[in-house]
Amino acid sequence: MTRAVDRAASPRAALRLRNARIVGRLDVRQADVGVPVFLVGVTITDVLDLTNACTAGITLIECVLPGFHARLLEVRGDLNLTRCRITGPADLRDARIGGSLTLDSATLGDSGTPDDALAAARMTVSGDLSGRSGFVAYGRVWLSAATIGGDVLFTGATVHSSRGPAIDANRLTIAGSFSARYGFTAEGGIILVHAQIGNQLNFTEARISTTGIWALHLGGARVATLWLTFAAPPVGRVRLSGLQADSIFDNPATWPAELDLVGCSYRLLLARSPAPRGSPLPPQSVTVGQRLDWLRRSPDGYAPQPYEQLAAHYRQNGQDQEARRVLLEKQRQRRATLNRPKRIFGYLLDGVVGYGYRPWLAGVWLTAFWALGTLTFTVQPSTPRSDAAPERNPALQSLDLLLPIINLGHDGAWRAAGASQYISALLVLVGWMLTTAVVAGLTRLLNR
Repeated sequence: MTRAVDRAASPRAALRLRNARIVGRLDVRQADVGVPVFLVGVTITDVLDLTNACTAGITLIECVLPGFHARLLEVRGDLNLTRCRITGPADLRDARIGGSLTLDSATLGDSGTPDDALAAARMTVSGDLSGRSGFVAYGRVWLSAATIGGDVLFTGATVHSSRGPAIDANRLTIAGSFSARYGFTAEGGIILVHAQIGNQLNFTEARISTTGIWALHLGGARVATLWLTFAAPPVGRVRLSGLQADSIFDNPATWPAELDLVGCSYRLLLARSPAPRGSPLPPQSVTVGQRLDWLRRSPDGYAPQPYEQLAAHYRQNGQDQEARRVLLEKQRQRRATLNRPKRIFGYLLDGVVGYGYRPWLAGVWLTAFWALGTLTFTVQPSTPRSDAAPERNPALQSLDLLLPIINLGHDGAWRAAGASQYISALLVLVGWMLTTAVVAGLTRLLNR
């Protein structure tokens, strides 16, 4: 089996075995297997050891074995473990597979052991990594620093991990997509810190839960399109800190209770409603109020960047009013972190000009106090200070008091009497406050 094969004499040479039982240890360590291996319905009583072996291709269909040791394995073609039952760990660390790795309908690990079900750190696969159609793993699927030239396909798969994350894939690199859709379940959470995914990261109708901290950790990851349209809200914290995505699709009905968005950047943010499998997900209307609730789910409190990112998204889509609403809410959240004097001044800016995002409020306040002064000086007329006083005009007198920078010639020419003296003092004080607030608001507006 390990000799060189004359391809001209044996163009279809292969090792084929069906419905057999292999007793004892099958040790192929460091061997060079020059022909493809096909085992169908074979039971192996001891661990299959392919450590540091080199093979043309391996296909195990419906086989049963207690372990699969294949660290540093080199497969020039495909490695196919479809519908296999491997009760012990499958070790593919540092393996190099020239084709695809197929685990469809396979079962890895045992529910009674907390070990890794699939240890494939630093593995390189030129094609796809497929674990679909009822693939089950009892234990961690470890893909840290692995490189996949095609897609990672976990649609309909189930991964149970009683200790640590269900899928641990720090620094995973995928040229295509990571698809964990329709029926996918991860009990233990998913870690994809600093992962690089060329196309989609798709969790449509998936279920993710953990008894630890992270249900989904995408810190520092890069992905073209992210689908967070889960079947139910993830149980545990979802972290998108430092994530870079062109597009994010989500569903407000399945937003997690704790969501960390600090440093998350995106160009397109859209909501999608659930849809039957195979149907396009219909768009869903999300109000700016709902998006603000989305931002407030951070367990670490206020941070400015998520608000600025959401406002930039609205501006890019021509929704200036929504962008101003987000930036106003950012200032209100920031206010809660300030000391008392700054909070008081913040309330003043908010109430008068909405931190510069609602400058029309200053006009409302000015009109209200102008009307109050006009009514006061009409009911209780002022007395002239000299014979040169202009004709009495309660409206101009009130406006002259409200505008401390502009002199209309009525403030100094007429003397308020009785209770109107207090109204005069109030108008002067309010005028200075309004002027200060308006200048601060306009300064903030011009800086933007």
